[in-house]
Amino acid sequence: MKNKIVLLTLCAVMAVMALTGCKNENIEAADTGSVDSAAEDSNGTFDIETARKNIIIKGQPFEVPIVLKDLSNGWTWKENENSKLCDEGLGLASIYYNEEEMFIAGVENYYEGTEEKGIIYNLTIETDDSSIDGLIPLKSTKQEVIEKYGQPDKVKQMEEPFIDGYYYGTTNDDNTIGGRINEQRINIKFTEEGIVKIISITYADLEKNY
Repeated sequence: MKNKIVLLTLCAVMAVMALTGCKNENIEAADTGSVDSAAEDSNGTFDIETARKNIIIKGQPFEVPIVLKDLSNGWTWKENENSKLCDEGLGLASIYYNEEEMFIAGVENYYEGTEEKGIIYNLTIETDDSSIDGLIPLKSTKQEVIEKYGQPDKVKQMEEPFIDGYYYGTTNDDNTIGGRINEQRINIKFTEEGIVKIISITYADLEKNY
């Protein structure tokens, strides 16, 4: 695979934000001994079907997956300039609400000439005016995540400015055709202080490869 751009993390630099959604990343299996001990006592569970329908973007409800042409009133899109770096069948779209840019989406089923049939399957939030399944960047804590979902399915040690990342949902190998994120999961990155910094949700069609 081409390994051209980074996974949809919407890190601090805008250029990196635009280059997300088409490439894989390597993640490690969770070391249960390294996860907060509170997880062992938690009865929380993660449900991707609930999480994907419980997204708020700057005050506006949203859900994934959704076909670009089926976006509801007020929502529009245009191809992100970095979409050309994605492999065939994948793309990046800038998503707007009432002409305000809201986020950059990873899109599958995205082909020249039928772009409107592309499916938003991946998005990331990093501001405290947005939430996924009730978790809010810059406000929610690692302890709250553990209490809500329990022990993560995977843990990855992160480089600065993050301390680590928790993964809940499917745990497929990301080495898929064209850098596609072949997952149905939430990825949460924390600051050194244990505050949620970034939340990404992915809901790929697991029966397809692009």
